[in-house]
Amino acid sequence: MRPPSPRRPGGRHDRSRAASNASGKVSDEAVEASSGQGLSSEGDQARGEASQRRSSPRSRERGSREARSDRQARGEGGEEASSAVVRRSARGTVATPIAAADAAALLGGEEMTDLGDRLRERARARRMLLLRRVAIAVLTVAIVGGAAWVAFFSPLFALSTSAIQVSGEDGTLATDESVRSSVAAFEGVPLTRLNTQEVARAVESNVAVKSASVSRRWPTSLTVSVTMRTGMAVEAASGGYWLVDDQGVAFQQLSGAGTYPLVTLPDDRTTGASDVASVLGALDESTRSQVSAITATGTQVTFTLRGGQSVKWGTNADAPQKARVLATLLANVQASTYDVSSPNHPVTS
Repeated sequence: MRPPSPRRPGGRHDRSRAASNASGKVSDEAVEASSGQGLSSEGDQARGEASQRRSSPRSRERGSREARSDRQARGEGGEEASSAVVRRSARGTVATPIAAADAAALLGGEEMTDLGDRLRERARARRMLLLRRVAIAVLTVAIVGGAAWVAFFSPLFALSTSAIQVSGEDGTLATDESVRSSVAAFEGVPLTRLNTQEVARAVESNVAVKSASVSRRWPTSLTVSVTMRTGMAVEAASGGYWLVDDQGVAFQQLSGAGTYPLVTLPDDRTTGASDVASVLGALDESTRSQVSAITATGTQVTFTLRGGQSVKWGTNADAPQKARVLATLLANVQASTYDVSSPNHPVTS
């Protein structure tokens, strides 16, 4: 059988033209056309050889087997050729610079290509967020600053001493007016800046006030509670007597001793006054009313009764027991001296 002419369909001329078209295009249709035309020539040659072997059945059977083998080979060869052409086309495409329009198409459209606009928009959004945060911070500082000024410096919470409420005063040594006068220096100070401990110390400047507690009474007043000193004895002084409390503080001048015992205190007035208060507090009312004078040395306490009897008390140890023993002795034993410093072994003389 005569081979196909170069001018006939499937000849060399057509195959070369198909190859040239495939090299200029990267589409799948050119690849399939080129591979199909290249395989048609080999198919013509195989059919020519097969026609020569049709004369015998064995030849026809062998020819059919060979034809099936050829078809399988053509199929595998076509796939390999198609894959090779696709790979060469892909390498050529990657190696060749891509135009801007093609790049835009590959990236998904023109709306995806303006990366600069997106970056600028993001930077603008960040600036706006930063400015918003700065504005909020400035506004917060202004509000807090204004509130602080109102609370600490404006006259809105300024103290008015005329509105102070006082409790615990005795009406003689300490009165409402005297307490308000003590805190007059704090007039007009906002309560938010007022030191209540300093106000309490100002109230305690009155010696008759033992202690004071101060609390704010919004918006412009205070509540002052005072504890007055209580006298337990009198102390002789030039021109009269001074009432003394359990801390050894002489806080009120008297013209006479009255019913109070005359007290003599050591240099450590606080300790001596505490010992005297312990003794007088342990005695029963009947015995305490008989005490005319009491002396504390810092370690020992002695006192004199209005009948002239003397009592040796000793230290403050076992004060309740000493008081019971002394009351029993006074009721049952006539003596000038009663020594109860050791209450388990009292001595009289």
